[in-house]
Amino acid sequence: MMPNYLLDPLPRFRAIYEALYNEKGWSETASLRFAAVSALACPGEPSEVAHKIRNVADEIKTKVGWFGDLRTSLRFIVSAMLIMNDDNVLDFLEETKRVHAMFRTAKLRNGGIYETMAILIMRMSYFKAPIQMQTLERFKAIYQVMKKYHWWLTGPDDFPACAVLVTQKESPEEIGLVIEKIYQELKLRGFTTGDYLQTAANILYLTHTEPVEIAERYSNLATAFRRAGVRMWQSDYDELAILSFLESTPDFIVEKLLAYREEIKTLQPKPDSTITFNLAASITFLELIRLNKKLKTVADLKALLDVQAIINAAAAASAAAAAGASGAS
Repeated sequence: MMPNYLLDPLPRFRAIYEALYNEKGWSETASLRFAAVSALACPGEPSEVAHKIRNVADEIKTKVGWFGDLRTSLRFIVSAMLIMNDDNVLDFLEETKRVHAMFRTAKLRNGGIYETMAILIMRMSYFKAPIQMQTLERFKAIYQVMKKYHWWLTGPDDFPACAVLVTQKESPEEIGLVIEKIYQELKLRGFTTGDYLQTAANILYLTHTEPVEIAERYSNLATAFRRAGVRMWQSDYDELAILSFLESTPDFIVEKLLAYREEIKTLQPKPDSTITFNLAASITFLELIRLNKKLKTVADLKALLDVQAIINAAAAASAAAAAGASGAS
């Protein structure tokens, strides 16, 4: 649950990011920005939070060796999540190793960083208690239902969503059916089908709102952004889904996000337009969620925000590497 003191997330985000950036520099910028978002709810002064993140990230790097999923700059985001949940590196890595083996026993495909993030989400959901095989069997059942509807789309990138959905009370079949109804309603409203839309439908399930109603809310929000001159890309679908949990009007959400986006554009080095939208969406959500007294899934959504931070940072790093290779050639 978001703490009461988190009243103005933008200045806190900037302070944590700048403290991290001043220490780490250019090569890890994307991950540091998303780590700062993930760390917004961590207790302590920004400089103190940044110092903890650096220490935990260094410990992860030392312990995972040269070939671990978490050796990359993504470890900064994971560090923020561990700090937020009062977890420690050794316990988390030992549990990760144990549950990776359980994934293989359950004959689930190797999901790489997505599998690791799914384990972290389940660990947070069960308050650091050991993950049981029964939980993983439910995880697999949810994944298989997703695959039944979209075998060509469903893959390891859906593991984090399965990890969040595993705590829901409905059966895997009921969960899959509602997600598919949401997906089809979004399709009817002109959204491009594919992985991005499936991710959005997975997230929107957590609203526990009728598919027609939540698809309409999602569509109205997208329309409000377009009306404000913002072009919506498929990569923005997950942010739209997160914002759809808010009870504020679409125009108010858009106004808030665009104001935050202008502030985020002033960061150094200057982020690209995709990242400014991602970050502004997260900060808008964290501010406005305080006004929603009825929402009971804030913790799940915060976990999804953190996972999306991992995914977005990985995508940004890949794009930067590709651009660098192209320039070198």
